[in-house]
Amino acid sequence: MPTDQHTILVVEDEPLIRLVLIEALQDEGYLVLAASSVLEAIGLMGKFPHIDGLVTDVDLPGGLSGLDLLELFSQCRPTAAQIVVSGGNDLKEGHMSARARFFSKPYSLDDIIAELDCQIAVTSAILHRQAR
Repeated sequence: MPTDQHTILVVEDEPLIRLVLIEALQDEGYLVLAASSVLEAIGLMGKFPHIDGLVTDVDLPGGLSGLDLLELFSQCRPTAAQIVVSGGNDLKEGHMSARARFFSKPYSLDDIIAELDCQIAVTSAILHRQAR
């Protein structure tokens, strides 16, 4: 469980999956922002300047994909945790930023949380070393 409350942006168009993921992350102590489309997610990124991680589905409504969002998010927040999920895509490393990790649906909530915890811990350690 994170020692400080970290903010995670969850972007998932399927309401039930989004709610289950939100609840699991909140149970682990994360503050969760939720969106059902890329445009909604971009709005939240503008309102909340400090987001520690992104969990996004690939296939989203509105003409922009989760990969489009990931590219923008990576540019705006290069040290943030990045997780991409999909039920219909098998992504290779070249399709995502080097920092992003891919999980196929159905995924384990424990695996998603463990990956977020790991990526955030690594970033925190690097930032702590740089601050010295």
